[in-house]
Amino acid sequence: MSVTVQRIGEGRFVATTADGATVEIGGDGFSAVQLLEAALAACAAMTAEQLITRRGGDSFTVTASGEQAAHELRSVDIAFDLPADEPLATIVPRAVARECKVSRTVEHGAPVTVRLNG
Repeated sequence: MSVTVQRIGEGRFVATTADGATVEIGGDGFSAVQLLEAALAACAAMTAEQLITRRGGDSFTVTASGEQAAHELRSVDIAFDLPADEPLATIVPRAVARECKVSRTVEHGAPVTVRLNG
């Protein structure tokens, strides 16, 4: 899996997947931090979708809010806009902690290597 990011203007970039999906970053698009928050919220939503829809929840919203420090996010809160039904309140966080690759990667502090090709 890889994503390519190309500069398309001053402070503007476009990220492209191998399948051709794109998203703008900078300018009027998402900031890089917002993309990370969106990835965390989307991963949590996709992980919990079947658990929620099986219990009659047809539509739901997930919000990720990061606590920012000078050069990093200190923490991210992921909130599902759902009634605090006891079974879901227990199984959704457990499922996300176990199965969401994005939050697991962030929590476990995967190393990031930066290099130049060429």
